[in-house]
Amino acid sequence: MEIFTLLFAGLTLLLLIGTTKKFKLYTGGIVVGAAALFIIGELIIKVQTGFYTLGKQEWYNQGYAETMGKWVMPFFLLGVAIFLIIVNIRMIQQFLKRKDSIRWVWMAFVVVIDAFAVFIVPVLLFVVAFMFFPFAP
Repeated sequence: MEIFTLLFAGLTLLLLIGTTKKFKLYTGGIVVGAAALFIIGELIIKVQTGFYTLGKQEWYNQGYAETMGKWVMPFFLLGVAIFLIIVNIRMIQQFLKRKDSIRWVWMAFVVVIDAFAVFIVPVLLFVVAFMFFPFAP
């Protein structure tokens, strides 16, 4: 999960290229702060629950995966929200910057990406939840 968190932070920080210094500072601070908080909390939970000393199956059987899931799920939703907000802000900035007829393509991109997110985010949420919470007896 640490790798995915670092990839998320890197990808999100790449979206900040070309923005104002103030926007980079605030948004980059939120992204890096959330990623650091998640990684630190995840490592603390893993150490406290014996992730590194128990076998993987034993760790799952003792219910520690649910403890980890309670930590992961809010950060997953926060990460998706941050990513979509930054993508929308960047595309709306491009829309406002352009003066020719191509500017409406940026609004179309916003609509397409948001519509895509409406369908893909619940699927990803299910996949992440399925990793931590047992649905079958």
